[in-house]
Amino acid sequence: MASIGYSENILSKRADVPSDRVLDKIDYMLHTIELMPGVGSSLVSEGLVSRHGSDILKVIVGPYLILYSYDRATDTVSVHDLIYAPSVH
Repeated sequence: MASIGYSENILSKRADVPSDRVLDKIDYMLHTIELMPGVGSSLVSEGLVSRHGSDILKVIVGPYLILYSYDRATDTVSVHDLIYAPSVH
């Protein structure tokens, strides 16, 4: 299992999720990323790549995107952001 680190940004945004059901899904996906770091998609907008780096991955937990990167050499996941994206389901 990879070690996982969270930015303060995602922790504060996680605290603002208004639905317990969605929060449970986000937490489940974060645990899944920790177990299987390659689960995300590399199809990320250029704006997000320029902000978070070319190795950024995303997973969708409607209506949110979780952005993270995985360093295979150190087996470390870095969770960068939780973005509210209501058009994504």
